[in-house]
Amino acid sequence: MSSTDPTNTQFSAYRAMWDYFNAALFGGVLERVILNFSRHANSYGFFAPLRWKQDNSVTHEISLNPTYVTKGPNRGARDVAATLVHEMVHLHQFQLGKPSRGGYHNDEWARKMEELGLQPSSTGQPGGKRVGYRVSHYIIEGGAFARAFAAMPPEYVLPWTCGVDESEVEKGARGGAGGTTTGTGTTGAQPGAAPAKKVSKVKYTCPKCKANVWGKPGLRLRCDVCDQPFRCASATENADAEVDDDDASDSVREAA
Repeated sequence: MSSTDPTNTQFSAYRAMWDYFNAALFGGVLERVILNFSRHANSYGFFAPLRWKQDNSVTHEISLNPTYVTKGPNRGARDVAATLVHEMVHLHQFQLGKPSRGGYHNDEWARKMEELGLQPSSTGQPGGKRVGYRVSHYIIEGGAFARAFAAMPPEYVLPWTCGVDESEVEKGARGGAGGTTTGTGTTGAQPGAAPAKKVSKVKYTCPKCKANVWGKPGLRLRCDVCDQPFRCASATENADAEVDDDDASDSVREAA
């Protein structure tokens, strides 16, 4: 993979890592999907079913949030890979299981995560709830994922990183190159830039009847009349809100 073509370099590693975990952890049963990077607010990544179409074919999307694609000590390559596998478990359940409606992480999904060595947790730490709407995970040392990652060829690690690791936040605040990563996203992308305005309320719209409601960013809402998920109309949010997110732990505190 040539470093002169960053798109090919990044996505070749991305695809190789997906194929590797598909074989190592899922027995190769997962269908190929669109792999993407999306700054979906308040999540490390998401699985969006039946999102892409070509003629009469349809496929799903798995996205990683580039803000949290780092190689630092607080969130490194293993954590990024674990987020990918988290979303692959959503794909596995969509193909072969019975996912709950509205993005709820149910017991079937949680059991598959545990089987693969990722412990579901609403806080991303021991003691958190293993099911619910906001569920992240932590890596079970010695589990299937940890062993698979240790054996993964190093060239499958994403070579390009985007977010600034938490250990560099103070450095960035002193005027270093790059931005600073916080719990609500990336601020101060360039030294001397105006601070980002904190959004306290955004508009949500039903895609069918166009009814509008307003609330804090990151809410999951459904229209009782149309039985459709409301979509966030704010440019700072991902317009496709009906996805299953890998919520962050309390150390970053992302609420999807």
